[in-house]
Amino acid sequence: MNNSYKIILIALIDLLKEQGLAGAGEVDGLNAYQALLEVKAQAEALDIPLDEIGLADFDIHALLNPPRQAA
Repeated sequence: MNNSYKIILIALIDLLKEQGLAGAGEVDGLNAYQALLEVKAQAEALDIPLDEIGLADFDIHALLNPPRQAA
């Protein structure tokens, strides 16, 4: 992958992860979820390791539910 594209892609993924976590369980979180899910699917189809784009250890599905409040 071209290094310039990789830098842009990683920055976008980081932003989506940040916004998704901030809006988890809400529309903003769902938008980030859908975008990250597509990024992951495309990376897997093109044999791009998820750790190279910051998605290997990120639970995309966590964006579907609001964070649990401590009791």
